[in-house]
Amino acid sequence: MTVTTQNDLYDYSLFQSEGLLTIEFRPLSIAEKEALERTRVKYKGDRLSLNFQDIEIRSVIAILAEFTGQNVVAGDDVTGTITLKLDDVPWDEALDFIMMTKNLGKYETGNVTLISPLDKIKDYKQKQQETAAVVEQLDPLVTEYIKINYARAENFRNLLNGLDTGQFGSCGSKSSSGSSTSSSSSLGSLTTQGGQGGYQSVNQGSSQGNTQGNTQGGQNDAFKILSSRGSAVVDARTNTLIVRETTKRLEEAKKLIRKLDVPVRQVMIESRIVIASNTFAKTLGVRFGVAGKNVHVNNGSGPVGSVNNLGGTTGTINGTAIINDALVDLAASNPYGALGMTLARGADYVLNLELSALQDQGRGEIVSNPRVMTTDRCTAKIIQGTQIPYQSGAAVGTPANIQFVDALLELDVLPQITPSGSISMTLNITKDEPNPVTLGQQPPITKRQVETTVQVMDGETVVLGGVFEGTLQNTTNSVPFLADLPGIGFLFKRTVNQNDKKELLIFVTPKIITDNAASN
Repeated sequence: MTVTTQNDLYDYSLFQSEGLLTIEFRPLSIAEKEALERTRVKYKGDRLSLNFQDIEIRSVIAILAEFTGQNVVAGDDVTGTITLKLDDVPWDEALDFIMMTKNLGKYETGNVTLISPLDKIKDYKQKQQETAAVVEQLDPLVTEYIKINYARAENFRNLLNGLDTGQFGSCGSKSSSGSSTSSSSSLGSLTTQGGQGGYQSVNQGSSQGNTQGNTQGGQNDAFKILSSRGSAVVDARTNTLIVRETTKRLEEAKKLIRKLDVPVRQVMIESRIVIASNTFAKTLGVRFGVAGKNVHVNNGSGPVGSVNNLGGTTGTINGTAIINDALVDLAASNPYGALGMTLARGADYVLNLELSALQDQGRGEIVSNPRVMTTDRCTAKIIQGTQIPYQSGAAVGTPANIQFVDALLELDVLPQITPSGSISMTLNITKDEPNPVTLGQQPPITKRQVETTVQVMDGETVVLGGVFEGTLQNTTNSVPFLADLPGIGFLFKRTVNQNDKKELLIFVTPKIITDNAASN
């Protein structure tokens, strides 16, 4: 029988019972496959074949030791027999299966491997740890001055004590510094307060110090490198870590510092906030009037006409009106141009017409370009704006309460450089500005803000979002009935057409800064 698989995303198990071989396949996802590969032991020993029936366990161990050339010792309580048939398997895998079936374990020390029951192996390891702890208590302490180049020394002091260095992105916290004021305990404790360039330390000697360390948030004793005798002190002025420890622990501390004390890449984040507007307004109006000898015009609300001689003027062109006395007054507000004419002239009257027009068109673009540079995984913020005083009501005889409100252009970003070279950013971009109002009134604040998380390739520009606003308005003012007359109805109308557009777009461009670019 031949079994062909389409891919390697599977796991299988097989067992034999009463002459029947059963093979079970189980499909896996990519994540499950990767997790299985990480947990599965990889055997790299030379391959061999074994076929024995009821053979002593000690004899099989001796055969494997001779095959590998290693020094293997079997304990006195390793007894029993085993039947096995293995074809072309790594020798270390064969040894593991033999130990698993007989509840055995191995303990390696130097070039010798001891095979014994698991309980005894556990006792051996526990005794070795106790012996190592006793030896460590007798080892002399050595003092080492370690210069920290690219980070704060107190962060490494915290790491050596199993403490977190801080929340993700909190890179700008101030380092506490000062001169020593007191010391306590036989192993040395140093308290700091005030002034720059003093020492900082965590006491490792007293039981009280250890108890406090265990209860502090973020401490994990499993990652603690300093022993109960060791201590670490920070010189904030020179950014030097002074460690007093045994030679073995000191080497572990220096290895950790060499691994983590590396330069952090920097990122320049540039944002552009564009506010584009396009406004258009057109107004067409008309004024219609009668003038003449002994002619009075009344529109029902009061006299608007006057008695003019035919030889007199019917109006002057003064930029706002040609007809001073109008029967129909639907002129454009503040027109840029007007045209006056006489439609008819009789023996004792004159019929005048004035056409006025107004057209406004404007285009504008406001660009705000905040930019800021920060290191990887560190929050940066840049702010520009003004503070507007707002006065709140106060009781009679008491001074008014003045409260200042910020109207800011702000860029707040937390970048993270990914292994693929892209940049993941948590952004908060705000553009607030006061609206002009009548003098003496408190101005409202127009607020524009976007808060999002994006991932962008180095040097690329992405649009975070935008808002489009459009206003379309058509207004007609007319005289009832007369405006509906065919042919001449336009003489009794005023039309206003308005079309305003406004668009907000927010762009962001991150760029990883090289050392040369940063220095320039």
